[in-house]
Amino acid sequence: MNIKKVVRLIVGFSALGVSIPSFLLFTYVTLQDWMLLDAATQEIMINRNKMDSEEMNYLLSRELAHRINVAADGTWALMSAIIGLQAIALVTRNSD
Repeated sequence: MNIKKVVRLIVGFSALGVSIPSFLLFTYVTLQDWMLLDAATQEIMINRNKMDSEEMNYLLSRELAHRINVAADGTWALMSAIIGLQAIALVTRNSD
C-alpha cells in the first residue's frame, strides 16, 4: 500500500465516523421539530375562529419558529449525508 491510499482510507473512515452519527442526530432533531410544526399548524387550524388576534399572532410566530428550525436542522442533516457520501467515495475508490 502506498501512502496516498493509507491517508485516503484514514480520512475516509474518520469522515464516516463523524458523518453517520451526525446524520442520525440531525435527522432525529429534524423529525422532532417537524412533529412540533405539525402540532402548531393543527392547533392554528382547529382554533382559528376562536382566538383573538394576539393569540393568533403568538401561534403564528411559534409556527414560523418551528419552520425555521425544520429548515436549519434539515440542512445540517443534508450536509452530514453529503460528507458521508464523499467519505464512502474516498474509502471505495480504486487504486491508481
